[in-house]
Amino acid sequence: MRKTFALFILIMAVACQALAAEKRILFINSADQQIKQIRLAPAGTKNWGANLLDKYKLHPGKKIDIAVPHDQGNCMWDLRYVVVDKLGYTIKDVDICKAVEIELFLKNGEAWANIK
Repeated sequence: MRKTFALFILIMAVACQALAAEKRILFINSADQQIKQIRLAPAGTKNWGANLLDKYKLHPGKKIDIAVPHDQGNCMWDLRYVVVDKLGYTIKDVDICKAVEIELFLKNGEAWANIK
């Protein structure tokens, strides 16, 4: 009985670790301006999380690998990025569970993203 219980505890610990595993995404700035904020919110909400860039700025042509919120039960997120002139742009319905690379674009006030 004790061995069975110990095995159960070990399996649960491994399962919990897998659920809490860090999800990383490579963000690429292909915009024509520096990006000073990248924030995520569950799709369709305005509950923007913390700035994933923290205190850094992502210069045009540069890339950064960032840990993102990862909840396997909720994969769809909206992404908002803010450029140095304080204008914000939103990309809706990004599947964070599948994304490994997000390339952000901004040209003449129009924003879009390529998501791989």
